[in-house]
Amino acid sequence: MGVDAVNQTQLLASLTRYIAEEILEGEAEELLPSTPLLELGILNSLETARMMSFIEKQYGITIPADAMRVENLATLSAITAMVEACAQASQR
Repeated sequence: MGVDAVNQTQLLASLTRYIAEEILEGEAEELLPSTPLLELGILNSLETARMMSFIEKQYGITIPADAMRVENLATLSAITAMVEACAQASQR
């Protein structure tokens, strides 16, 4: 499934589900698009690497190292925007 076949809402839902199930082990009742993932320690370097691997496999895109900045990983909304930008760049 390429990212072009997924809209922003679906992408956000998929990333939220991934974090809820894989990182928080189902304890994600209060996980919002604006939840500060890094600040709360939800994402660390290992979990970030695992999530990037999931994104790359799920959507068939590569996330370049220079896109993996703190501001792009701070919230689910920021991660969604980063994935969309990387997908658009890969389609050019």
